[in-house]
Amino acid sequence: MIQGIEKISAETVLISAMKVAEINHRYIANNIANVDTPEYTQKELDFPKSLNAVLQGRGGIVLRTNHPRHIQVEKEGIVMSKKSNVLKNDFNSVDIDEQIARLTENTGRLTVYSSLMAKKFSQLATIINDLKR
Repeated sequence: MIQGIEKISAETVLISAMKVAEINHRYIANNIANVDTPEYTQKELDFPKSLNAVLQGRGGIVLRTNHPRHIQVEKEGIVMSKKSNVLKNDFNSVDIDEQIARLTENTGRLTVYSSLMAKKFSQLATIINDLKR
């Protein structure tokens, strides 16, 4: 069970999971797009923590800043981190193989969530059609 949540509908969980997976997809795509950008630090989304935050309805999470003059940025319920393992001479931390694996995993999640949502809509359509008879 998700921490701090007593009763929540399956539809709400699926919709929230699809939203978090979509944001995760954007992070991964951005990492892949910047694979050759010097000094780029890849960003990762903590999927379980982000989903938990969205389901709990937290107002947002303030991102870390490393300088006192930086402006605080708030992202709605999303937990992300920067991974700073330098892998190449240009100080870029993106490992393309790792990103492709993460993209594949996230695509699988989105496929499962959308299939479950389609099944739920199919069940509702069947119920509505049965009521018409």
